[in-house]
Amino acid sequence: MIRGEGICLAYVLGVMRLRPTDPVEIHTIELGIPRDFVAGPAQRVLLLEDRNDFREVLHEYLVTRFYFQVTSVQSGVEGLREIMKGRFDLIICDMMMPRLGGEIFYWAVTRARPATAQRFIFFTGHKNDPAIQFFFKRINATVLIKPFKLGALDLVIRDVLRKLA
Repeated sequence: MIRGEGICLAYVLGVMRLRPTDPVEIHTIELGIPRDFVAGPAQRVLLLEDRNDFREVLHEYLVTRFYFQVTSVQSGVEGLREIMKGRFDLIICDMMMPRLGGEIFYWAVTRARPATAQRFIFFTGHKNDPAIQFFFKRINATVLIKPFKLGALDLVIRDVLRKLA
């Protein structure tokens, strides 16, 4: 069911003063979401970002755009707790987080669950940091540089999910 149907029907009933028994034509709205991303059960995504505002925007976007089931955390420590609870289809991870950054988080996760190595998407605002660049090259990482457009996030998500299929 599309979220807007109930609102549209309520609007029609209220504005046009229709009774609930009057015939009403309901139209389906095309959302433009590729079918391969909405079929089947919701994919689980772990989102790691220490900034509340950015994490909330990304969380809402992933839920509404792709219908993902998103678990959002603000540190690698919290992320490790979630990884130990269950499997994730994607892990979207900031590199610079307090207590446990993206690189150490990656090594800890892939040691505990080796199959997750291909499921990571990293993002960073430190594109010129030699240590971060070395890490990305070493693992052949999928990376977005902050600030990035949500369309770029769409592309890397599709790319990672296609590689996993």
